[in-house]
Amino acid sequence: MLRYVRASVEDQEKIRDFLRQFIDDYLTDQIEQLVAQRVGGLYLALEDEQIIGTAVIALPKRHEAYLSGMRIAPSRQGQGVAEAFTKFQVAEAGRLGAGIARALVHQDNQTSLHILQESLGFHVADGWMVGTLSGFEAPDVPPLGAGPAWAVDKERILSFWYRFADDLWAGQNLWAPHSLTMEDIWQRFENSGVAVAPQTENLEIDTLAMYRVGKKKTMYINYFRVAEGRLAPDLLAYLWVEARAWGLEHVHYGLPQKQAEKFLSISGLTPADTWTGLVLEKDLSMTHE
Repeated sequence: MLRYVRASVEDQEKIRDFLRQFIDDYLTDQIEQLVAQRVGGLYLALEDEQIIGTAVIALPKRHEAYLSGMRIAPSRQGQGVAEAFTKFQVAEAGRLGAGIARALVHQDNQTSLHILQESLGFHVADGWMVGTLSGFEAPDVPPLGAGPAWAVDKERILSFWYRFADDLWAGQNLWAPHSLTMEDIWQRFENSGVAVAPQTENLEIDTLAMYRVGKKKTMYINYFRVAEGRLAPDLLAYLWVEARAWGLEHVHYGLPQKQAEKFLSISGLTPADTWTGLVLEKDLSMTHE
């Protein structure tokens, strides 16, 4: 009989042994971080005290759960274990206080799509793209129409957000889309990670981007929203100027599909790699199980 437990520090070696069945599994590098989380984290499906599956429940927002990391032992695949474990994920997310659950699934993963949509009532909220760009060139002269957001831009940013309050963004993890709030923008604003166009304080914002500078000479773009698009090329040019100033060589992005396609179209660059999937979500407040 299956039982589900939250992984502990003592389980780490057993989890590593289990994940060796899967080639280059990214979860292996995240085990220590996941088992240290105070809420949610890595969960194990056990049968006769043997690990036959893993799953992750993260809470990027207090009331939003992100479900990922589903791994089922090859010997137990196709036997309903994944569906049962996913049902546990959803129930546990609700128990932890989440009012909504989301999952990111590759568009060709028919098994996961069937479980989430047909069995558990998730619906498609958006498309999602993750990719990497290199070879971008910064202009010699910084664009006049775009630049960093300043304190005087707060009201304009608030007005912009009202227009696109249903947007999803990526936060720290490009693979974990969640809702965008004004608090998110203010926090990134304080860290000089918000760019706007135009910078003229009495004009509506045309394009807004949120980004951060990370390790390995990389810029992470986790929000890029175009309203009219007149000044979107200027804003992108400003981001390239920032990248050059930091000595960055790569840009990683995690964006809703339409925003990503606009971003790539304006850049004129072809991503070195790209992943396209679907954001599925479920309102847990409607679940009475």
